[in-house]
Amino acid sequence: MKKAQNGHAIRPPATMHDVAARAGVSRATVSKYFNDGDGLKPDTRARILQACQELEYVPDPHAVSLVRGRSRTVGVVLPVINEPFFAEALRAIEQKAKALAMDVIIQCSYNDPAEEAAALLTMRSMKVAGVVLTAVASRDNLDLLRRLEQEMRIVYLDSYVHEDCNFVMNDNRQSMAMLTRYLLGRGHRPAYLGAPPVAHPSPAERLAGYQEAMAEAGMPPHLVPAGTQPSWDFEGYAFRHVLDWLATGAFKRAGITALACGTDRLAIGAMSACRKFGLEPGKDIAIAGHDDLPISAYLHPPLTTFRQDVAAIGIAAMECVQAQLDGDDTAPWRKRFTGGMVLRESA
Repeated sequence: MKKAQNGHAIRPPATMHDVAARAGVSRATVSKYFNDGDGLKPDTRARILQACQELEYVPDPHAVSLVRGRSRTVGVVLPVINEPFFAEALRAIEQKAKALAMDVIIQCSYNDPAEEAAALLTMRSMKVAGVVLTAVASRDNLDLLRRLEQEMRIVYLDSYVHEDCNFVMNDNRQSMAMLTRYLLGRGHRPAYLGAPPVAHPSPAERLAGYQEAMAEAGMPPHLVPAGTQPSWDFEGYAFRHVLDWLATGAFKRAGITALACGTDRLAIGAMSACRKFGLEPGKDIAIAGHDDLPISAYLHPPLTTFRQDVAAIGIAAMECVQAQLDGDDTAPWRKRFTGGMVLRESA
């Protein structure tokens, strides 16, 4: 037996044979216990559980998945991991997974189709129960995704590459229309700044919501000219394009008094650009965002925004995976969630 640097013996990891010996049952009975052995007697299950606890035994999830043909593990593939929306959604996913006695494996695509494909193939090799995927806004992996969707449950979180899929997301058109109507109701003529093309269909849906509300009010839409290059640097993207827009004087000529932003991070960059130009957000120009990030309440001025029900979205993603495990995987799982306005001093 090996010894640690402090001289204490290091006990090797317990095996299934050790658990069987401690519980007084066969190894096959222990194996059955870890593979949905509902037919075992309650006292047998209790002895095995006690033996596992005493020996600190944890079954190899890969071995269990080989027996079952499918694991109790869910893969999550995100384009970035430092985006607040994904952090909050991931917390809800992990909490729901824990309640369902499932594990979560996370990989990042870094908004690269090749990295996304590699992550998906890794998930398939691990025989995961399903994958929660925020797809890169590219059709490079469309054929791969369609093939994988025939092998395992894939549910798209906030972004997909084809409509015939399972998805969970905010009702983007409804939320941006609500935010725009709020600004119109305050007597403003709002322009719109959308996000870079890093997801589909969220940016297009939020733009459609803005245009819908403007059409209802009988006002022409006014879009801040912006680039088409994908970027997750939303603050820098907004700062550059809003500053250029202000410099042209187009907002004055159009009588613009407010700016509706596709995300809170865009609004943060836009507020900085306005100050750089000599305009005070909340006084000289109203600014509203979308998402209600934790920092939004502590900006100067605090940001008026739309709060998504991110927890409900994350939970619904896990419920989609669980539905397949329960055998209820015939109907498409397509859910959109609404939230509500959070009114603060910026608008």
